[in-house]
Amino acid sequence: MLAVMVLCSVPAVSAKESMSTPAGIAYAELKERVDEYASKYIGTTTAGANVLIVKDGEIFLNTAYGYSDVENQVNVTTDNVFEWGSVTKLLVWTSVMQLVEQGKLKLDEDIRTYLPEGSLTKIRYDAPITMLNLMHHNAGWEEKFTDLFYMSANEIKPLEEMLHITEPYQVNEPGSVVAYSNYGVALAGFIVEQLAAQPFYDYVNEHIFSVLDMKDTTIHPTQEDNASVATKRDEINGYIVKNDGEFTISKNERIYIGLYPAGSAIGTIADAAKFMMALMPADGTNSPLFQNNRTLDEMLTTSDFYDDGFPRNAHGFWKGLYTVDALEHAGNTDSFSSNFTFSNDEDMGVIVFTNQAGEAGLSYGLPTLIFGEYSAEEGKLTMPNAQELEGNYFMARQPYKGFTKLYSALSIGRFEATDLNNVDAFGMKLEQIAPYLYKSLNDYRVYFHVTLNEGKVKKISMPTSDFLPVTQKMKIMNLFSLLAVAFSGLYTLIVLLILFIKKIKNRKKTVRATVVDKWELLLLSANSIPFINIIVLAYRTLNYASYTNLKIHFWVNYAYIAFVAICLVAIFAGWKITTTTRSQKIRYTFSCISALLLVVLIFGWELYH
Repeated sequence: MLAVMVLCSVPAVSAKESMSTPAGIAYAELKERVDEYASKYIGTTTAGANVLIVKDGEIFLNTAYGYSDVENQVNVTTDNVFEWGSVTKLLVWTSVMQLVEQGKLKLDEDIRTYLPEGSLTKIRYDAPITMLNLMHHNAGWEEKFTDLFYMSANEIKPLEEMLHITEPYQVNEPGSVVAYSNYGVALAGFIVEQLAAQPFYDYVNEHIFSVLDMKDTTIHPTQEDNASVATKRDEINGYIVKNDGEFTISKNERIYIGLYPAGSAIGTIADAAKFMMALMPADGTNSPLFQNNRTLDEMLTTSDFYDDGFPRNAHGFWKGLYTVDALEHAGNTDSFSSNFTFSNDEDMGVIVFTNQAGEAGLSYGLPTLIFGEYSAEEGKLTMPNAQELEGNYFMARQPYKGFTKLYSALSIGRFEATDLNNVDAFGMKLEQIAPYLYKSLNDYRVYFHVTLNEGKVKKISMPTSDFLPVTQKMKIMNLFSLLAVAFSGLYTLIVLLILFIKKIKNRKKTVRATVVDKWELLLLSANSIPFINIIVLAYRTLNYASYTNLKIHFWVNYAYIAFVAICLVAIFAGWKITTTTRSQKIRYTFSCISALLLVVLIFGWELYH
């Protein structure tokens, strides 16, 4: 019997050695090819990384590169923990589908059925918001820049309270526009919390981590439920890389996520592999995550498509474009990047964890190395002229209300054709590889799908967000704002400089300033306040100050508006009782206009809340 077993195993081993990845790399050479590929990035654009490949229900490769502590030359090991970032969202969708399987939740039901009364207060449209809308990121919400990340664990509040603090305005009708939403995912986690009658992190611990024996992973926002992971997290630094290739520890590399279901998982790559393999059970076996594989199959079936018919999303899992059918999800925190890509058809997956902010070379390149570069089908290569895309666009995933909507003016980019099949857009070079399908030529390898309406571009879509044409109203507002800022800033600076020079020249003379002159000087001096206040506000927002801590800046703008009103009244009152020349009247008028323009901008860009 032993001899028979040995003889039978030889052909199987030989067959496996002769097998190749979808990209045509022999498995016997895969480790060498991955090492070779990683060497192009480690130490130049990437501080450190873990790379893991699963095949046929087993870990085929688990290797580490670079440093967890660059300064002290401490190597990354396979036992290091990494921040998952948005890959965490896959735990939310898995939890949701478990409840669907149990009959506790319906994907096409209005989510308000499952929420406490009055939970959503900024809804604009009457159309229902379903769990599928949350999964597809098309519930219509704007982006929010505050209260996602915190610098202290003490600032984290219960999930329900965090959702109340961070609730965004609904700006698009559900199902019409895709705009990636951390809020929507966290809301889905809260619905799980409501239906399961336990905190979401406890639910995940009980129904995913414990089931899969993932002892080295936690989703808790402060990691207080897993002391081992919390300790290991302190043993690895997160990095940013400067243009000269120098690695520096990210200023905010230790952050805590308020909407934690959207991105707070931290763990080892081997634990992440257990989750991935549970999504690819062997034939004839059941996934430990579900009572029946039909639920798993439903979860991994395409549920949202681009307008050109390409699959876009499978119940929260993004559809990847490779030589084979694959699902994926990437993740980023302040100084960690990750990617999670797998193909059920190939029973194969790739996980990349890096301690590098915005890392792309490994995170997006390695899955392509394994699964192969997508190419268009034969017979579909007659390309339309890329000039059709030319114009200004804005990303749908942006703030539309409140002080951060000023970001929308900065997020506008132009699609500019460089020839019949190539476009420059948002700092990227795009190549048309199929009719109205473009691929970025940078490390991110993003695919853009073009939707036309009566011959004009309606939107340009990448997986996580649509790009929409800039409206005439936006153009007028942005142009007016630019001219207003330029006029007010330059006028104020020039007049104050002239008055200062006159003051120096007349320092030995007795020149009495009129009441109007004094009020004008006060008004012009105050014009610097909005500029300084907005710069400080932007800096603090980018460094994760909470909305509560930012309110002082809104009060400063209120005070400025009140002070402008007082100055205007005083100037016009003094004007009537003071003899003024024509040139003085013109100067006073322009001084008042310069301040009024800034007041209009404060209201127009909602810099008061």
